[in-house]
Amino acid sequence: MHKQYVILAIFLVLSTLVFGGCTQSLSEKNKFVGTWVTQEKTNPMDGSNYTDTVTFYENGSYASTTLGIHNIPGTWDLKNGKLAINTYYPGTYHYSFSNNNTVLTLTPVAGGEAETLTKQG
Repeated sequence: MHKQYVILAIFLVLSTLVFGGCTQSLSEKNKFVGTWVTQEKTNPMDGSNYTDTVTFYENGSYASTTLGIHNIPGTWDLKNGKLAINTYYPGTYHYSFSNNNTVLTLTPVAGGEAETLTKQG
């Protein structure tokens, strides 16, 4: 009987460790879900100002609007602590949240300038 309790205790501890990690990952992913807007940029072609819009969907799909081109499709996921976006311009980004998870800063892993996005709604 004592052996059964030990086996049950080990099972419960392992289950907590395995499923606890899943919850944390889902919680982190949920921070991304929604529509985000970039800071204002200047179009190098004509000097006009614009913002990009990015939407991360719960099912892992992605859509963006840039320079008036709407609904550029793609997918997204978190891999090895980084944001991976697969679209016309795929990339992997270091990310950080601030201001109660309403500001997202993305920095390309390959190098380049960081971009700040603000969550809408």
